[in-house]
Amino acid sequence: MSNNRYSILIIDDHPIVSNYLKELIHAHEDASCTIANTLKELNSILAEMKFDLCITDLEIPGISALDLIRTIHKSLPQCRILIYTMHEEPWIAIKLCDADIHPFIFGALSKQADTDNVYSAINAIRNGKKYFSQTFSILAQKRDGEIPKHSYELSETEKRTLTLINQGLNTNQIAERLHISQNTVQTHRKKLLEKMDAKNVAELVYKCKGLFNEELNA
Repeated sequence: MSNNRYSILIIDDHPIVSNYLKELIHAHEDASCTIANTLKELNSILAEMKFDLCITDLEIPGISALDLIRTIHKSLPQCRILIYTMHEEPWIAIKLCDADIHPFIFGALSKQADTDNVYSAINAIRNGKKYFSQTFSILAQKRDGEIPKHSYELSETEKRTLTLINQGLNTNQIAERLHISQNTVQTHRKKLLEKMDAKNVAELVYKCKGLFNEELNA
């Protein structure tokens, strides 16, 4: 950081994305931007510079997503991290709930989000708040502790459906595995969301971690 100007590090292995973000930020924010497109560039930058905010993709060749976040935090413990990824799968949000890295993440945003969401995320974090798009809403709910476990009244078919959802199967695959129609699978999914008061599949799976380990896989 220099001259008290807000300093942002952009990490993405696609230059077209990182340059787009840099231009976007310069057009609407009084901030300086530095780009790292490779792990080598990132390590060099982290050794020499400090930042207020790091906007990072989760896929950088040579390092896993979780280790990437740990590396950023270890070098820049005061820097806030905003995840900017093309992946909207519920399993990604669940991985980011890892107690080891969750406290370092101040926001998460899909690359499909419009520019207003990007501005909103940066402004929120810059003002000491957090910003999570709907896909990553479970990160906002987790806070510093675990989401409380509950006892849910599920039918046997709902339990089997939930188990297959946890395994990453899509609607068509679940229908084939359980020998039911896709519409029936969608109905079970809707009921599961309602019964467990979950906004999306990521939250649904996270809330039922205990069930997967104990009851569903018994």
